[in-house]
Amino acid sequence: MRKKVVATCFGMVAAFAMGVSPAAATVVSGNGGFEIAGSGGAADSDQWTEITTSPANISERTTTNPNAGSYSHHLYAEGMDALGTVAAITQHSANDAGFASLLEGTVLNASFDAMTPFGPGGVMNYSLRILNSAGAIVQIYNNTIPSPSAVYNTYTTPDLTVPSFGAAPNDAFYAFIEINAAAGGFVGSSAEVYVDNVTINGTLIPEPSSALLLLFGAMGLRRRR
Repeated sequence: MRKKVVATCFGMVAAFAMGVSPAAATVVSGNGGFEIAGSGGAADSDQWTEITTSPANISERTTTNPNAGSYSHHLYAEGMDALGTVAAITQHSANDAGFASLLEGTVLNASFDAMTPFGPGGVMNYSLRILNSAGAIVQIYNNTIPSPSAVYNTYTTPDLTVPSFGAAPNDAFYAFIEINAAAGGFVGSSAEVYVDNVTINGTLIPEPSSALLLLFGAMGLRRRR
């Protein structure tokens, strides 16, 4: 019987090492309420990358129009003659938020709140992606919101399935989200968006310490039986 228990436990260790353990889903995004300032100052949202494609555009952490807490993130884009522009925020679950790889075969989804007063020709786009370790897209969901709103609405994505692990660069997978305000390609076009309460839900490969705790718990259960 002892040999059987030991063999079972070693099998569990191997499973943990391969990243196929039944870990629980968790939040795989950081600073979703924009309450933490980054190293760039009060207008910089920690763990987010801020993008503007025109000098007139704005991507900033602000105390204006939060849906919860004290801060939201403000996006504003102005159109140019024959050229649309964008103001955006993005987050990579590893590079920006410091999380481990997603667990193969699990699901990933996201939700956030946004107020979209827009302007002429303005829209909001959002995208949830699964990236491999080289940064290539392996799963993606895109959506465009063309309707202005003076109040916050909640937007959600469908589930994306994390692929099975393989040879590099498909040996690890990460979550990536982009939310942007996009203005049309004409002077006078504008797009304004306030974003709050961003949450990405997924399942991470357990850290070694977590895997060992689960293993010891299983060993104890076996011994009691």
